[in-house]
Amino acid sequence: MVIKLKVLHISEAYGGGVTSAIKSYVEHSSEFEHYLFATRRKNDSTGEEKSAVFKDIFFVERNLKAIKLLRALIKSLNPDAIHIHSTYAGAICRLLPFIPREKAIYTPHGYAFLRDDHGLLLQIFYLVEKLLSKRSMFIAGCGLHEKNIASSYIGEENTVELVNVCGELPDVKPIYSNVTLPVIGMAGRISNQKGFDFFLATSKALRGKAHFKWIGGGDLKQESLLREAGIEVTGWMDRAKVISHLSGLDLYFHTAAWEGFPISVLEASRLEKPILLRTIAPFEAELLPTVGNVQDAITQLNSWLNNEEIIVKQCANISHKINQYHSPDRLRHSLNSLYLKIKSISLN
Repeated sequence: MVIKLKVLHISEAYGGGVTSAIKSYVEHSSEFEHYLFATRRKNDSTGEEKSAVFKDIFFVERNLKAIKLLRALIKSLNPDAIHIHSTYAGAICRLLPFIPREKAIYTPHGYAFLRDDHGLLLQIFYLVEKLLSKRSMFIAGCGLHEKNIASSYIGEENTVELVNVCGELPDVKPIYSNVTLPVIGMAGRISNQKGFDFFLATSKALRGKAHFKWIGGGDLKQESLLREAGIEVTGWMDRAKVISHLSGLDLYFHTAAWEGFPISVLEASRLEKPILLRTIAPFEAELLPTVGNVQDAITQLNSWLNNEEIIVKQCANISHKINQYHSPDRLRHSLNSLYLKIKSISLN
């Protein structure tokens, strides 16, 4: 009988894109036995939280008792690898003495110091990440940019790039907006991080030329501002509905101010949608065309709406480039190599 290598995934922020990312890691390393220990973001449910890809799932409340439960689980399960996801879980778990460094893998899913918070706070986040970097054997960045940052902390030999992939899309019918104008959309939590203000300002400038749609929900005040500007807001929904709405777009316009490589962009690419991207480091690292400010976005969207050949081709080609780089085979090879390395290290 072959005993499978056991991987315990830990996430404090299990909801939204993190759910899809972890699920894709498990699906692309199915020869290993995967377990999940997590707290859920109840308002960010994607419908994948009870996925059968895990051998077992342990959902807990977000409190100090969770640490005690985690310790007991690690003792009883004795996993070969402990894969920690997101910055808050990364900070907490790498401080816990019962999580051995030689078994620990950390994936930030977007470093906290890349946010638009107060400068001093960002410096603190940066220093915390630097100090804690030695408390995991590997940092597995969700994309080339995150891997490059990790390399500056612990060296190239202890970093891995896990390209984000979206997995198979559910077979659903497109949901179209009841309008005659071209529909330009963004998917994600309505928040500063997802650049709701960037999306809002761009839509106001192009009102009457295109219909803008936000697929998702979030901060109620920000959601109201979007609606007041004539933007269609779907509210939060499961992944199948998200894909239905993405399928009904004429162009996908991703406006996030910071994050790892977003799953929604990968889904839009899989659907072969024309795409316009706001400039953030993960896109720049892969040399994808982007727009740096609202005025640039307005200019390019105007050109696309006017069917100008250069911009039409550029927006269409982004999907092709992303699909080529973010291949399932690339992710599968990286994960298998990573988990086997951890197993080898823990045996020595």
